[in-house]
Amino acid sequence: MSSPMFLGNPSDLIASVPAVLGFTPTRSIVLLFGKTESSSGTSVSITFAARANSPGDEDSLSDAELAHYAMDMCARLDAVAVVVVFVDDRLTPPGASGTADPRHRSVLDVLARHLGSVNLVLGGAWAARTLAPKAEWWDLLDAAQRGRLPDPDTSPVAVAYTAAGRTIHRSRSALADLVTTDAALRDRVAPLMLAAAVDAHRRWARAAQIGDPHADTRRTLWQVMHAITTWSPTQSPDPQMLAEVAVALRDRVVRDVMFGVAAGAHAVRAEQLWSILTRALPDPDRAQAATLLAFHAYLRGDGPLAGIALGAALSSDPKYLMARLLHAALIYGMDPARLHHLCRSGIEAAAELRIDIGAPQQHSHPQKGDRDTSR
Repeated sequence: MSSPMFLGNPSDLIASVPAVLGFTPTRSIVLLFGKTESSSGTSVSITFAARANSPGDEDSLSDAELAHYAMDMCARLDAVAVVVVFVDDRLTPPGASGTADPRHRSVLDVLARHLGSVNLVLGGAWAARTLAPKAEWWDLLDAAQRGRLPDPDTSPVAVAYTAAGRTIHRSRSALADLVTTDAALRDRVAPLMLAAAVDAHRRWARAAQIGDPHADTRRTLWQVMHAITTWSPTQSPDPQMLAEVAVALRDRVVRDVMFGVAAGAHAVRAEQLWSILTRALPDPDRAQAATLLAFHAYLRGDGPLAGIALGAALSSDPKYLMARLLHAALIYGMDPARLHHLCRSGIEAAAELRIDIGAPQQHSHPQKGDRDTSR
């Protein structure tokens, strides 16, 4: 198989990495997967991105693990080639001899060998100390090729993603801050959850006594929707409201309906609330809020945030099934559009309870975009 032609020159492609990932990577190896877009087989576009820690660093993948992951992803994505970008401030550009860092050489040799065994291509390999305007990059397969990066913030991919409403974070740690526990807020919310749970049980018991088991679920769902539609993200969150919503999410029907909210008019406010709850709740309730946050992010094509949120959910409750399923879907590049059946199920569940969740009149489809399985 001949080497594919990637759209744009290396400078533009490398500069697009922060937009494709959703954040600016540091001390990372980034894999970009290319899929043929023309019948001639010479035009290839990047359809998926994944990052891992730099080779040899803590929690990094071995060369063989990385190669097997790349092969598996190519099979799942119908990709024809893999492009590698190393980003690490400890790197030194090769001198006149063109000698490559041995860590790079080992990774690339193993990756090329594995890809070649299944008729796939290592389409390019570049390195840079940082992804910033005028930062130097160099080609790891051709020592004569090197250059300077344009501003990643103004790359065509970044401009397109920003126009579509996607956020490009300055670092992975900045992204992680969106789900990092706020210990002070958690310590204010947690004591209120016991009383909220007792009240919820009393309401359920009364509903059962009057022979209307759905009455309590209907009231609980109304309570959550009221919280979503009336709270303001510019104000300090009310610990009592957060405690009540957290307890409400223990109801399976309420959680199911929340997937429908992600496709409707209140999606933005709901996602903001799930973000606050992810930072405010103790384990294992935190897992439910973090999973809903991940679902919203995944549905609108923000793979980086979805991955970070699912990491938080599984850390809170490793056995939480929905988090595990979404995590597997994200890792293996499932198209966000395929999640929309969960939205429809939530909308139908809300309709049965006669609660308005701001659902669209017609089935909407999530925005497609480059996805990421950030490690």
